[in-house]
This record gives sequence, C-alpha cells and structure tokens, in this order.
Amino acid sequence: MSKQLAGKRVLVTAGGTREPLDAVRYIGNRSSGRMGVALAAEARRRGAEVTLIASNLAVPPPDDVEVVEAPTAADVERETSSRADADVVIMAAAVSDYRPAETEAAKRPKDESTWLIELEPTTDVLKHLGEHRMNGQVLVGFAAETGESGLERARKKLAAKRVDLIVYNDVSRQDVGFDADDNEVVIVSGGGERRVDKAPKDEIAAAIFDEVERLT
Repeated sequence: MSKQLAGKRVLVTAGGTREPLDAVRYIGNRSSGRMGVALAAEARRRGAEVTLIASNLAVPPPDDVEVVEAPTAADVERETSSRADADVVIMAAAVSDYRPAETEAAKRPKDESTWLIELEPTTDVLKHLGEHRMNGQVLVGFAAETGESGLERARKKLAAKRVDLIVYNDVSRQDVGFDADDNEVVIVSGGGERRVDKAPKDEIAAAIFDEVERLT
C-alpha cells in the first residue's frame, strides 16, 4: 500500500444534504455517503490525516478519521471553508443546489391547499474552493449526471470549477452510484480521461487516489 499521503491532510465530504421545509420535512437526495466514506478510508490507509465532512450518512464512517457533522448545504460550506487549507480536498457529497427560501419552524399541517415552495440557490462550495485554492492543493469534484450528455457536462465542469479532477458517475443507473455498493466512473483531468469499470466503491476510491497521488 502506498504511503505517499503520509503527513498530508485530506478533507473529504460525503453523504447528501437535507434542506428543511419545516420541523419534519426536507428536500434531499438519495446519496448514502458510501463513496465518500470509501474515499476517507482509502486516504487513511495511505497515511493521510483525514477529516470527513459527513452529511446524513447511511453508513458508518471509517475508524481513525475526524468526523464533522454537516447536515445542510450551509453546514458543508461552513465546515469545508474552515478547513480549506487541506493538502487534498475531495468533494464527494451530494450537496443540494437549492434550498427553501423560507423554512417553517413548526410542522406545517396537512390540508387541501396547494403548498407552493420557492427555492433559492445554495453556495457553490466547489467553485468557491477552486477560486480560492492554495498553491499545490489537489482539488477533486464529483459530477452526478446522467448519460453521455452528463459526461460532457462533467468535462465542462473541470474548467468551470478550476479543479484538478472531476469524477463522473451516471446516477440514472440503479446498479451503481447513489445508494449502491458499486460504482462506475470516468475520472476527467486536464490530461485526459480514465474510465473505471463497475467495481465496489472501495476499489473505485483506490483508483481515484491513484490519480490524486500523481498530482501530489
């Protein structure tokens, strides 16, 4: 096992954020956090000091890593920004692009009327990190998209977010990606693309860190 990351600080986000509508309901997604947890575990195996920003994980975090709870997009923004000087940052969490413009403190009672919800955009944390990154930092983003058009969007995201790597996975498939044990990805970089065929997420994490280590 490579120990090239020994002494490096690695920050990983994992899971899916939940944006409250009222005291009970929320807007969320199907991310379990398995991919991010696998990445945090792989970074630790390679000798790094790891902090995991955890958004509503459905799986336990790995041992011997610092875990910081961040249930909402605002929490992810705050906790990630305060640790943005890490040597490697991997934004694997499914952070909501929108949140309710207004949140009710109590549970909204059910009635026959229509509930119209206005959504406002959340901060693009990955873009912010790309615009303010430190020299020598390796920054990795994820693109949860669908089909070949999604892969093209992932390619554009690489430059738009000013990151080193974008990991594309097709979330339209039921056998990989969200809430699945396996994944299949395309790792997009300025030097080309590497397709990693369907495999358990710990193997996908190892492939991603092989690419990260080439940049450190």
